[in-house]
Amino acid sequence: MTQSRWLAIFVGTLIVAMSFWFAILTMPSNQIMGLLMFGVGLAFAMYSVAGFSRAEDPMGTGFIAAITALATAAVLAFFAQSVGLNAVLALSPVAAIGIGGTRALAPTGDKSRNLARLGATVAVVVAMYFVFTVDITAYGLIAPLVALPALGIADRLYDRGREVVAEQ
Repeated sequence: MTQSRWLAIFVGTLIVAMSFWFAILTMPSNQIMGLLMFGVGLAFAMYSVAGFSRAEDPMGTGFIAAITALATAAVLAFFAQSVGLNAVLALSPVAAIGIGGTRALAPTGDKSRNLARLGATVAVVVAMYFVFTVDITAYGLIAPLVALPALGIADRLYDRGREVVAEQ
């Protein structure tokens, strides 16, 4: 299970990073095409994470994860545009990747595990906020690479915590 989880994280990170970087390159000339590229890449990444992590229903899980990720990105982008906070707009892809990945990465039914994954997503979003405020270029290079691996680390810490509790 662990190997398939990390394979899913690797493939999902690869897909979402390529779509994020192509979207960043496309945005100055055509914003709609850039958003479309990232949205399609995000959806494909969620499907691949669900499939490679061996979810019970990979198509259904991937669909729900993709919709969740796209809705998260849309809501945060709308909020950022209405309030005028560019940092929230920049952090919306990282939050979308993390929240969608929480739903896509198997096993999905354990509520405590999902809470640990969401905590890791919040930690990554906060860290990316500080990276964004210091250097936008570093943010653009690092942002798509950290959200899904943070979920894998959260799963590892959660599993280790359950082992320690079971030993006592």
